[in-house]
Amino acid sequence: MKIKFNLINGGTCTRLKLFGEDIRKLLISNNWVETYIQQADYIFINSCSFLKSKEDYFVQLIKDSYEIKNNKQKIVVFGCLPSTNPLRIKNIDLEAILFSRKIEDIVSFFKLKDNIRTPSTIVDNDLNFSQRLIQIVNRLFLRDSTIDFRLMKKNVYHLKISEGCSGRCSYCSEKFTTRLKSRKISELRESFKIGMAAGFKLFSLNSDDSSSFGKDNNESISELLSNLISFSGDFKIALSEFNPQGLSYKNIVRILSSDKISYITIPIQSGSQEILSRMRRPYQINMVLTRIKEIIKLNPKLKINTHLIVGFPGETSKDFNKTLDIVKSGLFDRIKVFKYSDRPGTEASNFSNKIDERTKIIRAKKLQKSILINSFKKLDFANFLLNLNQI
Repeated sequence: MKIKFNLINGGTCTRLKLFGEDIRKLLISNNWVETYIQQADYIFINSCSFLKSKEDYFVQLIKDSYEIKNNKQKIVVFGCLPSTNPLRIKNIDLEAILFSRKIEDIVSFFKLKDNIRTPSTIVDNDLNFSQRLIQIVNRLFLRDSTIDFRLMKKNVYHLKISEGCSGRCSYCSEKFTTRLKSRKISELRESFKIGMAAGFKLFSLNSDDSSSFGKDNNESISELLSNLISFSGDFKIALSEFNPQGLSYKNIVRILSSDKISYITIPIQSGSQEILSRMRRPYQINMVLTRIKEIIKLNPKLKINTHLIVGFPGETSKDFNKTLDIVKSGLFDRIKVFKYSDRPGTEASNFSNKIDERTKIIRAKKLQKSILINSFKKLDFANFLLNLNQI
């Protein structure tokens, strides 16, 4: 009798969602049958714990699944939460089976044949009402590829170039979930060719930290990008989670200035050098801003996204205003704002001078207001709508 499973793979970042799709393909390739949750022998739940709010969301999801399952069904939780806070899961279900982000552990536990070698993953996604409205406006009036990239995931050829990172950020618990593991450039080139042959025009290079790519196997992100942009054809590349430290690499400004690079996320997190030092982010903010300006001058069509954390322990009004000044400069096209939250086992969770929740909310709203004003001033209605959807 074939084993039946149900896989819940929503609400996570794209990188984790890609991992969830790999798990789905692994199970199906081993003759498991995907079915409704009520009929499944195993209920697989992909989980995220980057923020306290995300952790709470998935804990509630696990609780809901536990309450509707029967005695014969087993809950399997994988992703980040089992590594960062397994106790919260076990408090719900002592028999829950927990895995981190190592597919090898799942293969071993269930005695599966690891016979999948996924060149890429196509991700479909459910849009909420406002996102569907944005997509309709874009189709009728704007015709901006930025919106297609952000919302129409099924039109993007996702290449997972690596997982894990080499950073030691004081606030991040994701470093507990996996170590840096990069794919070889030769393998990624072949995957890229497959996507081009299938007619894809937009390629997303996914990673926890794309600037760390190749450090574990004597290759580098500069080499990878140089290889991919050398292909002829009408295509664009989007690069995720590029640690600002990578802007100091040799030739990286020239490479990112290629018109084949259309979108990049450079998470600066703060405009205050003192806060960056407390975060253990190993770069100088002035160097980062200078390099970004150089890239924009050479590649003016490049869309640059960033992430900011407000309310980090010890963040003064002066520190916050330095971040606000960067937002007001209009240097970035799209900005995600996160309110700091303690993560289990991190250095920052033990820091003093915690910022109260009300102050975090006020600062986040100030940043978001400035982001919208900048988008409107630049007549960048695509990013105006996307930024508006974040609030």
